[in-house]
Amino acid sequence: MKLLPANMPSHRARAVPPAVSAFTVVEMVTVAAILAVVVISMVELQIFALRIYTLAATKTTATETGRKALNKMRDAIRSANIAYVGTYSTSGGGFSLATNGIGNALQLIIDDTNGNLTISNTFYLDLNQPVSADQPYDFPLCYRDNNGQVTMLVNFLTNYYIFQAEDYQGNCLSNSSAYQNNGVIHVTMQFDQWEYPVGFIGGNAINSYDFYNLTTRVTRRCKSQ
Repeated sequence: MKLLPANMPSHRARAVPPAVSAFTVVEMVTVAAILAVVVISMVELQIFALRIYTLAATKTTATETGRKALNKMRDAIRSANIAYVGTYSTSGGGFSLATNGIGNALQLIIDDTNGNLTISNTFYLDLNQPVSADQPYDFPLCYRDNNGQVTMLVNFLTNYYIFQAEDYQGNCLSNSSAYQNNGVIHVTMQFDQWEYPVGFIGGNAINSYDFYNLTTRVTRRCKSQ
């Protein structure tokens, strides 16, 4: 039987295949560029965070070491009967009293149980032991107890005059007898620290060092007899 055109199935009733979608080249290049920017930004942020951490860790280490030395000197000065400011030589000269009240050493005298004044301990800058050949002007601050035991407190000190005897107004005391009872010991420590321990910066790495300054004033609690 021959079908009439009116009875024939329409082409509109046929199933239409789904449309296939895809990214264009421009879209793929745009996405790749955005992804590259995000990755580079994350890497740069991580590198910046590492540098900040290194700087903060270096400063914290330097200040922590200096503060420990200041705390030890503070406790020793407060418990002493007499504090003398002078110079110290490790080559046999020992401690010498400074007539102008300024020096690189501090000698503390205490009253023992028998009522005798004896040397308790001495803080001094050891000029015979530079930190290294590359830093010939950096010296350690050492502590010598009454038994002769020497302990290094802090390294990389750059200033020679660390201790100064003052009155309550901050005036330097030049007479040793004048600051025996009411003197104030002014402590100043200036030292440098290698700020970038990973590598050198510049030709001779001078700009890779940072400089610090710690200072305090301490008065004795005990008076000499």
